[in-house]
Amino acid sequence: DLTKQADAYRQLSLLLRRPPGREAYPGDVFYLHSRLLERAAKLSDENGAGSLTALPIIETKGGDVSAYIPTNCISITDGQIFLESDLFYQGVRPAINVGISVSRVGGSAQVTGMKKTAGTMRLDLAQYRELAAFAQFGSELDKSSQAQLERGQRTMEVLKQPQYDPVPVGEQIAIIWAVANGKCDHLAVEDVSRFERELREHVRSRAPDLLAQLSEGKWGDEQKSALAEVVNGFLEVFRPSQPHAEADEPRPVEDLATLSDEASENETAASA
Repeated sequence: DLTKQADAYRQLSLLLRRPPGREAYPGDVFYLHSRLLERAAKLSDENGAGSLTALPIIETKGGDVSAYIPTNCISITDGQIFLESDLFYQGVRPAINVGISVSRVGGSAQVTGMKKTAGTMRLDLAQYRELAAFAQFGSELDKSSQAQLERGQRTMEVLKQPQYDPVPVGEQIAIIWAVANGKCDHLAVEDVSRFERELREHVRSRAPDLLAQLSEGKWGDEQKSALAEVVNGFLEVFRPSQPHAEADEPRPVEDLATLSDEASENETAASA
């Protein structure tokens, strides 16, 4: 935890009467962290091989990544995973903010199938979050924006992951492909988690060879058609708990007026 280390270093430096710098940290706090993180390395075979990976933890106040210590560590490391408390309390776990999280390696570390299926997911999720924030004001949305909002809700549900439940890369590709191609659009949001779980079981039992090919990085017309066939076959046997139209269909204005009249009558009867 480099934040606590920096705070302790600041307190000791102030007690030793060293000249303070930005936010009262000593001027060499950047070099303190860089020297520590430079220990992370991949050793050559001549020196015994092996590697040492550093995973520093930085605390932010109010989600401010532009503070002194966060910006220092961002400039040193090869990317960051930003965990947001608001997402955590909304039930999105792991609560990763994809807009601020960055990887310098990026898609270079992904297999071909993941690159092709999830290539635009980060941008799509960023647009979804902007649209969801705009929709909170009660503004009317056109059909395309509404469809994008509903697709984003289902994508967020798919990305939720229980603790101690790692997902193999082949199953990840199958799930993301299904969501990106609208296979979940007809489902209610409450059914998406069960859809994902049962789809993973279906693919494991019906197409283990396909999962092995996807994990090895194979992604061509043969794999696409096989994956589409497996997912479409699963959709034929999957039974949602409630149709999407009934689950999300808004009430007409007349029904809302009737409900308000009934509520007022009930209140009058209760008071009497």
